[in-house]
Amino acid sequence: MELSVRYPVLSGLAGILLLLNGCGLSQPVLADGQSVVALPSQLKETSGLLCLEQDFISFNDSGNEPLLYRFDHNGQINHQLQLSFRNRDWEAISSDGEFLYLADTGNNAKYKQTLFIYKVPLNWSGLKQPYTPERLEITLPVDKKYQPYQHDIDFEALVYQQDSLWLISKSWDSQIPKRYKLDPKLKQQKLGKALPFANPGFLVTDAVFDQNKQEWWLVGYPDPRKAIWAYLSNAGFQPQIARYDENLLLLETKALATTGQVEGLCIDQDKQIWISEEGNKHSPALLIKTGFSSSK
Repeated sequence: MELSVRYPVLSGLAGILLLLNGCGLSQPVLADGQSVVALPSQLKETSGLLCLEQDFISFNDSGNEPLLYRFDHNGQINHQLQLSFRNRDWEAISSDGEFLYLADTGNNAKYKQTLFIYKVPLNWSGLKQPYTPERLEITLPVDKKYQPYQHDIDFEALVYQQDSLWLISKSWDSQIPKRYKLDPKLKQQKLGKALPFANPGFLVTDAVFDQNKQEWWLVGYPDPRKAIWAYLSNAGFQPQIARYDENLLLLETKALATTGQVEGLCIDQDKQIWISEEGNKHSPALLIKTGFSSSK
């Protein structure tokens, strides 16, 4: 979700400042253990990130081609897979080790009654393109009081964990992220009971679960409507990452060494934490090794 373009309901100073996003923001200042790679132009609006053994998978945000990209640590695209369903608002990706689950769940304007999750084999060899994946449909509750950017049913994070899918809200209204349990084998289901995380102090744009330590990691940035000072000072999004225990208790939050719009998060086989951020008019999308490890 490129905020500088898709904020029709924000007004006054906040709206003007968001339009200034990307004007001369600097590259991340890196410390030991960190690295940054510019992603190719095909991934300008990268909107989710999946770590594999040797490479990554990502895709673009709404309005772009329905393509999945597999690329290496240098940002070199090695494979791409076209899906037969359009990209309404692809936001997140997770995997069970055999299939990946692609979340078409962006809903900031609250115009949708149904969200989709696509189930795609991790092995793309031999797949006919455009590939038609299995599709899960999630029906949202009907509430005419919802207003754009003022509700909690916009989802930019999806996690596969313990034979379930967990959809995590961005939570524009309450500022408290919530997770919803979904059945990856059920093609049609309703959004069920919300289980809240402790408030991390930012809007959630992606999440991952560390199976070894049984911990959740959430990433995002402060609500731009409440962080006007960051735009006045040209400080950018000031993204953060938060760590939770298995009971959703907040253990810590950390600032990330970038001012960009972080949209993707994953943990690799060496327990290193990676993020991806969207590009803008002045800089490409980035793949960043944060220097944080889930093993510590």
